[in-house]
Amino acid sequence: MKEFQLQPNIKFPRINYIGNKEKLAQWIVDNFPVETGSVLDLFSGGSSVSFECKLRGYKVISNDVLYASYVVAKAIIENKSQTLDYKHISEALKLNVDFEAIKQYSWLDNKLYFSNELNELIKLVEYSTKLCGYEKYLFQSLIRRAMVRKIPYSRMNVPWDSIVKLRDENYSYEKYGRRRAYHNESFSSHMKQNIENYNLSIFDNRKDNIAIQKDALDAIDSIDYADVVYLDPPYPSTMNNYDEFYGAFDKIFDKKKDHLDLTNKKKFIEGMETIIVKLKNKSKYIILSINSNSVPGITEVFQMLSKYGKVEIKEKKHNYQVSGKANKDSNNENLLILYMEK
Repeated sequence: MKEFQLQPNIKFPRINYIGNKEKLAQWIVDNFPVETGSVLDLFSGGSSVSFECKLRGYKVISNDVLYASYVVAKAIIENKSQTLDYKHISEALKLNVDFEAIKQYSWLDNKLYFSNELNELIKLVEYSTKLCGYEKYLFQSLIRRAMVRKIPYSRMNVPWDSIVKLRDENYSYEKYGRRRAYHNESFSSHMKQNIENYNLSIFDNRKDNIAIQKDALDAIDSIDYADVVYLDPPYPSTMNNYDEFYGAFDKIFDKKKDHLDLTNKKKFIEGMETIIVKLKNKSKYIILSINSNSVPGITEVFQMLSKYGKVEIKEKKHNYQVSGKANKDSNNENLLILYMEK
């Protein structure tokens, strides 16, 4: 595929996103039917596919209903040149936070973090809301990274008793042979460790890329056309409950949105077909990622897509980190490429 010429030090930052496509992004975009044009990444998640598209010189429209994903897309997909200075972290820690502001975050106490950690997080969050433009989104992306890094399994719905147990470094060492000391590092320490990594991901591919935070159906309504639409929806599964995985971040910033529910196995195909119908006059090519162990499976999704045009299947061996041992040797990533009929 034709690739946009970039400086060699530009790279995708550390996101920590369950089900992310970072290791698959090149293969996914290699299989796009067109080498130029616009791409709508409808469920952008950690933005790895959006980032690869930006690298290749496509115009990218990166959408996700979660604010936790939106801030990443604003920071590294839409943003062309703004980087973040370390001084902002130090300035944030000098902030005086009043009692009313502290009360607002009390629900996090002994649910996700220990009481003595909350003051630092509150200062960082409150400071971020005073920033403008892409500095704000970069800073909030770093807060997000720090928040998930401090929680075992990098998701925000882990039961508190498990968090306490796994943040005990002696227990972790005895049980798993690793102390996982990073869970007990400060939020600001994690942010400082990652700021350069995020700054290096920012570049201008000479396209006006866009990040939006909308329900999938509303996002489709908001665009005129995209040459390719890439779909990586949250398939029904206990390991794909992204609302719970990252919902605490959205709640902190009061940015939670209602959206199409794709978590019900019985209604998943119906929900996806609603999306395909809405895309009928909005794109020529629709590409859908689906794991071989997804339920509903490839057969059901293939049959639904085939009602709207020719469907091609590409397959690649891939194991997700969250896959159970029983599934590790049977996981394949599949791309279903729909050539939409007019």
